[in-house]
Amino acid sequence: MNYAVILAGGVGSRFWPFSRELEPKQFMKILGETSLLQATIQRVKGLVNPAQTYIITNSIYFYEVKSQVAKFRIPDKNIILEPEGKNTAPAIGLCAKLISQIDKNAVLLVLPSDHYIKNINNFKQTLKKAIVSAKEGFLVTIGFKPTLPSTGYGYIKVNGKKNNHLGVEKFLEKPDLNKARKYFKDPHFYWNSGMFIWKASAFLEESRKYLPKLYANLQLVHSVNDISKIWPKLESISVDYGIMERSRRIVLIPANFYWTDLGSWDALAEIFPKDKKGNISNKDVLHLDSQGVCVFSRGNRLVSTIGIKDIVIADTPDALLVCDRSKTQSVKKLVEMMKVLNRKEHLVHLTEKRPWGSFTVLQEGVGFKIKLIEVSPKKRLSLQRHKSRSEHWVVVSGKAKITTEKHVWVADKNRSVYIPMGMKHRLENPTNLPVRIVEVQVGSYLGEDDIERLDDDFKKECRASV
Repeated sequence: MNYAVILAGGVGSRFWPFSRELEPKQFMKILGETSLLQATIQRVKGLVNPAQTYIITNSIYFYEVKSQVAKFRIPDKNIILEPEGKNTAPAIGLCAKLISQIDKNAVLLVLPSDHYIKNINNFKQTLKKAIVSAKEGFLVTIGFKPTLPSTGYGYIKVNGKKNNHLGVEKFLEKPDLNKARKYFKDPHFYWNSGMFIWKASAFLEESRKYLPKLYANLQLVHSVNDISKIWPKLESISVDYGIMERSRRIVLIPANFYWTDLGSWDALAEIFPKDKKGNISNKDVLHLDSQGVCVFSRGNRLVSTIGIKDIVIADTPDALLVCDRSKTQSVKKLVEMMKVLNRKEHLVHLTEKRPWGSFTVLQEGVGFKIKLIEVSPKKRLSLQRHKSRSEHWVVVSGKAKITTEKHVWVADKNRSVYIPMGMKHRLENPTNLPVRIVEVQVGSYLGEDDIERLDDDFKKECRASV
């Protein structure tokens, strides 16, 4: 039987400032009304049943993944959680071990969750060819003929046709520009898409040969309850480096559909429509004598440019990126710099998602903070209290159920409430429409860790068990 293993744990730092550590690009709606993760799931419809679709992600993304996959009827138990990122080899190996315990003949379609693909019928036909080769015991990769000498992709060198696939001579890391130009001219080189198809048993056999420590630890996993025990022992290593560069069982299926891994801002230039001067944008933009400018905005303000060329501008309410289009791969270095400087802009947006809804910081100063809080239908925050701050709430839309130590009542629009420091309280939305409140915090310390949760619907993380 076919199983989809969707890799959804990456941070996507090259898409900063849109992508943040707590809101990575696979959960974003970059094109259309579906996120990249949802589009990945939709693409395998007809090849893989929802019950055989697995998503592996970081534990901090559980509720976001659960929310996004709900409409596909993928069981919660199919969301496999990593305690921390360990790269692709441990993630794929873990899924292979868990699924092989259910189905010894399982064929895994390993798919990153951050790709953009056109020609879905051709995509499915390519996967069907790959499944045939996988059932013969090969480790199959999908390759693309380079359209330019890119330094953003790894490369695969093939050495001739074998049945319905091409033999693979070697995998190569992302090259410098000189090597990329050489690979581009050579018909034996393909881009490495990061999509793999193989039997779970075949992958585990190669793991035993080339990654014996990983294989030995995976043998200790009988259910997801065992993950936390073995995870700290695992080396962080990519499947390319650990298996694909060393195995002799690898073959390649050439793809005949449009694909990009959206690895950087410049990749969007291939997808969005351009004006006569090669400018692209997703919002309201005015250009004067500008050429090859890419503008992407998450706000509603006008963005204007004059006399600039080949620049990427990415605008969010709290951060602005201006980057030469030839340097978009270096955005990752910028994010690493922010981490060293302990800047919060790499971590979260001004609007932060929560399992119960979201909040947006409207303004912050010495001794005060103002937020807009939105609570989703039938959701509630924890019963909590604060040691260092008081709160004033004003309901601006919907009906909020408010619980304090003394009262429980439903507050309509324009009603307000004062929560003194140290008082137990809870905010809830009992209706089928969102409720929004403006919250004014006043106190000596206003950090998110000044919350003592006394009862929390989301405290017990729903862990998958196979």
